[in-house]
Amino acid sequence: MPVIANAAADIAVIIIAVAIFIVAVFTAVVLLNLFRVLESTKTTIDGVRDETVPLLGEVRVTVQSVNKELDRADGIVESTANIVKSAERLTDVVEKTVSSPLVKVIAMSAGMSKAFKSFFGSDE
Repeated sequence: MPVIANAAADIAVIIIAVAIFIVAVFTAVVLLNLFRVLESTKTTIDGVRDETVPLLGEVRVTVQSVNKELDRADGIVESTANIVKSAERLTDVVEKTVSSPLVKVIAMSAGMSKAFKSFFGSDE
């Protein structure tokens, strides 16, 4: 009977060895696929970085250019506001200068017209 026990032990060892081999092959396949995924991910990240870094530089230059243009636009708006204020002041001065004498001339004309009509007896 010891021969049968030895045979059973040998079979058990062979089954365990085959199971370990299958697990090792499965683990190797999984690790190989994981390596491929990681390599693909690394390639993708490198590509994104290679495209993003110059793009960020361009964005920085564009933002600086836009800021310069906004500064210029602010100057233009400020100058326009000053011109409008000057025009308003000039309009006020002209209005005050012209309207008061003009009203006096019109009032005097109306008064003289009534005086001539009443003096010369016109009944219109």
